[in-house]
Formats: sequence, structure tokens, C-alpha cells
Amino acid sequence: MKRWAAIPTSLATVTFMVAAIATIDPQAAFGDPVPPYSSCSDQSVTVTLSPTDPTPYTMSGQLCLQPDELRGGRAVMLMISGLTYDRSYFNTSQEPYTYSWVYSATTRGYSTFNIDRLGVGQSSRPPADQLTIQNQAHTIAQIVQKLRAGEIGGRAFSIVVGVGHSLGACILQYLAGTYTDATAVPDYLVLSAWLHDGYLPEIITLGASLYPASSDPVLAASGYPDGYLTTLPDTRGPIFYHATGADSSLIALDEATKQTGTGAERETLIAIRASDVTAGITVPVALSVGQYDDLQCNEASGLSCASGAAIEAREAPYYGAQACLTGFSVPDTGHSVALHRKALDSYNFVHTWLDDNLINFASQKDANGCIPS
Repeated sequence: MKRWAAIPTSLATVTFMVAAIATIDPQAAFGDPVPPYSSCSDQSVTVTLSPTDPTPYTMSGQLCLQPDELRGGRAVMLMISGLTYDRSYFNTSQEPYTYSWVYSATTRGYSTFNIDRLGVGQSSRPPADQLTIQNQAHTIAQIVQKLRAGEIGGRAFSIVVGVGHSLGACILQYLAGTYTDATAVPDYLVLSAWLHDGYLPEIITLGASLYPASSDPVLAASGYPDGYLTTLPDTRGPIFYHATGADSSLIALDEATKQTGTGAERETLIAIRASDVTAGITVPVALSVGQYDDLQCNEASGLSCASGAAIEAREAPYYGAQACLTGFSVPDTGHSVALHRKALDSYNFVHTWLDDNLINFASQKDANGCIPS
């Protein structure tokens, strides 16, 4: 059963919602909160969209370094947000000790590189029709290689962990499933809010909520090119959140600081939801999905996210043995896991999984690279 009112359609309703969003302090959302006991710096990295297009674009991000020899001294979590989000998804300014994945990861001892993928935040905005999943994956491959080489922030990482939310998870799936150069592929994948079989009625609802960013009262002044899309006012709560598990003030902040996606990203992500892509993944994969993620889950339709075992059972046919698939259901949580009250449950699951793979059971992996179950 739907837990929110329908998407507003009347001009009066939309006008009222925009006025409510305007009461949010915009300064509260800009800038990256810096977690304590870590060294953070802004980074700008030059990338290209494809091997045949030499046009340079700039990808921006915040690099936070930790000295922990077993974790952040050698491993970095590369964070890629979903459609209509920038890097603030992983490091929100509101109550970061409760919601920020960057805070949680660095507190655990891991280094992080939290980026704005091309098209959002402080990164370059290429023509919208060039921002396909395939081209986005090519840019991430370059970031992975630069992190390994020490070309971002001066520390060479031997281990790169790809952390993706929704569209970001889709990009990582395509990269890991199709690239043959091991230096360009993360050593571990953490895929949040992204499963092969989504719940079609809610996916259609999301599609209906997208319209030109140039028409949006929050983003119109930013001068987005044609083809860049965002969500209609006051639609993020119904689509991305489980009402009883979220703070209304954070949903309002999300509305006030929303970002964009492109039609090309939406069109090409459909092809990524295919077993021939994920069957090529040969690194361990952790899946973290909100129990009530309406875009991925619907018990009545057989799309269960009620437990980690249910998630693994759904996804296992699409992966090979080397994916060492592990699932986690985040209780009382919708699609935007990091912006719900139970976000720390997800982070603790991921960090324990990483600790087990990198430290606790590193010497006990089987022939496929999987740790003991």
C-alpha cells in the first residue's frame, strides 16, 4: 500500500510546495562536512567520456584519508550517487553522525573518495545525450586507475571498493561486468538500492516525475543544458522514502538540494539490468537494499526484500560464483538508504563485510575468493 499522497499535479499545489522548500537554509546543504580525525581535501580529476573522444571533463570530489594500515592506509571507498543526487547523498550536512556514510566509513578507519559523477554537483556537464551508463562507467574506470596510481591526493591505494547507490550501482555493475583491465575495476562492489528486477509500477511513477531541469524552480537558474532532468516538486518523498523510517526535515532538504539525471542515463540503464553483464563480475559483491524500497521491492509481486537471504535468492541467478554474493535488508527503509534513520545499519553491515574480507578472513578465502559463510 502506498504510504504517501499522490504526486501533485495542480499548479497551486506545486507553487505551495516550492514555497515550503524555499524555507530550507540552502547553506546548510552546501559544502562537504568534514569528519573528525581524518584528513579531507577537495579534488578535481580530468577524465574523458570514451576511448575515442579526447574531450576533457572535470570530475570533482572530496577525498578523506585515514592512516589505518589495515583499512584506509591501503583501501579507499569510491562513492557514486544515484539519479538526481550528487555526493551530498553520501555525506549529508544534516546530522552527519546519523546519516553520513563518509563519517561512518572514516570512523571505521576507511579512506573515502566521494565524487560528483559527470552531470551533477561541481563536476562538468557534458551534452546530455553523451551521459550514457557506458560512458559514465568509462569515467569511473579512469578514477579507479588514478586512485591505484596515487594520482588523486598522493596516496596509492592497493584496494578500491566501489560503492554505488541506484544509478551509481548500475554504473559499477557495468564497469565490473564488462571491463577486462583489472586495474580499472574495483576489488569489491557495494551495490545499494539496485536489483535486476525492479517493481514496474513504481519505476513508471519515477519516470512520470521527471521533467526538464531548466523548468524547475530549484535548478532553473543553474543553466542546465537541454536533456538534463530532475524530479517534479514534492515527489521525492513518495518515491525515494519510507515515510515512517525517515525524518521529514531531511526529505525537505533533499527537495531543496536535488540534482539531475539525463534521458540517456535512463535509457541505457535498462540494458545493464541483464545477466550477461553481471555474470562477468569476478569480484565480491555486497547488496544493501531498503526493506521498503518501492522501486526494487514488492512482496505481493514476489519481489521480496524482507531479508538478506531473500535478496540473495533473487539476485543469485544473475551472478557467477566469484561474486560471493552477500545481501542485507535495511529495516524500515526506502530507496534512498543513506537518508533514512536506519542508515547506520547498512553502513555497519558493509564495514563488517569489508573487515571480514580484508582482515578477519582474508587468509581463509576459497578458490572463488569468497570468505567463509
